[in-house]
Amino acid sequence: MKPQLQHSISTKNFYEIQYIPVPKNIENRTSGFVFAFIAALLFYSNNLHSQQPVLPPTNLGLSNIFDGFAGKPGFVYQGYVQAYDAKHYSDGAGNQSAGGLKVNSVVSLNQLIYLTPVRLLGGNLGFTTLIPIVQINASNLEGPSPSVNPGALGDIVVGTAVQWSDKKLFGKPFSHRAEFDVMLPSGTYDSKYAINASAHHYTFGIYHAFTFFMGKKVSLSARNQFNYNTHIIGTKEKPGAFYNGNYSVDYAVLDNLRIEAAMYYLIQLNQDSNNGNSHFYEDEFGISNTKERVLGFGPGLAYFAPNGILMEAKMFFEAAAQNRFEGNRFTLRIAIPLSK
Repeated sequence: MKPQLQHSISTKNFYEIQYIPVPKNIENRTSGFVFAFIAALLFYSNNLHSQQPVLPPTNLGLSNIFDGFAGKPGFVYQGYVQAYDAKHYSDGAGNQSAGGLKVNSVVSLNQLIYLTPVRLLGGNLGFTTLIPIVQINASNLEGPSPSVNPGALGDIVVGTAVQWSDKKLFGKPFSHRAEFDVMLPSGTYDSKYAINASAHHYTFGIYHAFTFFMGKKVSLSARNQFNYNTHIIGTKEKPGAFYNGNYSVDYAVLDNLRIEAAMYYLIQLNQDSNNGNSHFYEDEFGISNTKERVLGFGPGLAYFAPNGILMEAKMFFEAAAQNRFEGNRFTLRIAIPLSK
């Protein structure tokens, strides 16, 4: 069993850049590095046996609608608030634990994006920096609660992207982006705490996002990201590589108001390892499966203000969890163009 502590944004999630399109004449230049955030993970099976590596922060439902779009070159600020309410923990077989351990969180993400006029590979070169601030609460009805580091600064993420806008696919509008991100172990961390704001290792992520307009009122967006983790600093422990994706279909109720059906999915691709041994946790503790998995789905609403500001709200309900908590995730996002 691989209990892991999950922040309001996500237990193993990474940041990402998201460029947001603008309906009609609204000039919104956005790109969103989304940060889904996780603390450390405990190995918990009625008794505390050892500490296991966990997946770092990633984007779980932070970027959905119009994810592949961007406005004209310039600076954009994006702010996110995501609250996570853990309902129960699911083990490696997907069975729900009867234990009383819960880890809830609220994460605030502050992102600065710069889409340059510089052309590269037929698109525009872009850069982003994301700074997360997290508040974590841990409780345990059946014993002592895990210790939580009071520090709130999460790991900073920096990214470089190429944005292709105003393209065509099957004769219809199509925009997309490729990006490479690095999560730096710059957040608050102290080994004496079970839960920290920093993952305490580097994560390298690459993703492709697109938005395809199927008609005047309906669009389809998706993001597919692959992430590789290094060893946790000062240890031989290494979280496995993982995939996370966001998907959505939206419909224009009004010219500046859209409703969406959104979803995210995360799956760990290989086992956690210790000193290069992917069988370590099975040999030492009998944990045959350390891979994590979760599916989230729910409704969303996006409003595009006349001044170019985008506001979005979504509610996700999780299912099919494995080796992680399962709960509800509420997300708010605002994108503000800083360049005129």
